[in-house]
Amino acid sequence: MKKIIAIFAFFAITLLSTDATFAQESNSRNLNINAKAFTHQLSKQFKLDATQQRAIFNAHMLKERKTNALTHGTEQKKLTKDQLSKKDAIISEFNSKLKAVLTPEQFKKYINLATKS
Repeated sequence: MKKIIAIFAFFAITLLSTDATFAQESNSRNLNINAKAFTHQLSKQFKLDATQQRAIFNAHMLKERKTNALTHGTEQKKLTKDQLSKKDAIISEFNSKLKAVLTPEQFKKYINLATKS
């Protein structure tokens, strides 16, 4: 009887860990897709070179990872004041990275586009 329980527990743990791994891979894929789409959109509008595209992709991935870690388990509308201030800091850091990568004219256009949407 103990062997049956041990085998059942082993399979249950294996199944649960597989499900968690799949969820993490799915989330990572979504972040990757979002970063590629964002980079492609900026590349199309601003005619970015390969170095700029790579830097923007990496900055967007980092921003999304930090934001997801901050808001994990909470709804966007229910963020605390501390979480909101941290999210604003993440966005500010992202914008400063974009400012370093883009030309002043490109960054000005980006800010105009970001404030419209």
